[in-house]
Amino acid sequence: MINLNKQEILLFLHKIKEDEKHFNKYLFYKFQYFYGRRSQEIASLRIDDIDFDKKEITFDLSKKKEETKLTLILPDAIVKDIKKQIANKEQDFLFVEDKIKINALKRNMRMYLERNSNKIIDELVNKDITLNTHDFRRLRGQHLYLAGYDLEIIQSLYAHNSLDQTVEYLQIKEIEVNKMLLDDMK
Repeated sequence: MINLNKQEILLFLHKIKEDEKHFNKYLFYKFQYFYGRRSQEIASLRIDDIDFDKKEITFDLSKKKEETKLTLILPDAIVKDIKKQIANKEQDFLFVEDKIKINALKRNMRMYLERNSNKIIDELVNKDITLNTHDFRRLRGQHLYLAGYDLEIIQSLYAHNSLDQTVEYLQIKEIEVNKMLLDDMK
């Protein structure tokens, strides 16, 4: 289990954002964390999936057998970042010029984390942790759970078929066992 809290993830994202040439990585990982989405769902985002007037973003849930869409809120801070990302670009997709480059983008996002996350996290919070792109998704769910949000609502965000799937995916039992052990020693 990855032991990073919400503030540590936000520090990590801010650190990446500091380097202007990595803005697309910052935004990609921010989407993964904020929305709890998979790499494929973010990499394949089209500009048309974003409704700036309604302040909504629609994800195509790639793992579902039937075509499933999930529409979520678009906060002002993310609107600002998206507009920066698409400024002066003529493209259909948010992160790539065309569909052919989606797999290369996902590989690039994964490799950057494999090579750099440990160093950045150690520098920021003195922890020996290496992230992969999917960790943002799992951590978001864990952080929502620990903040007291209902597990059934988290299940709907993740589009899991059952509550048991969400409990297993978010490692809830491990979290609760560790909390119990720490609480019992107080």
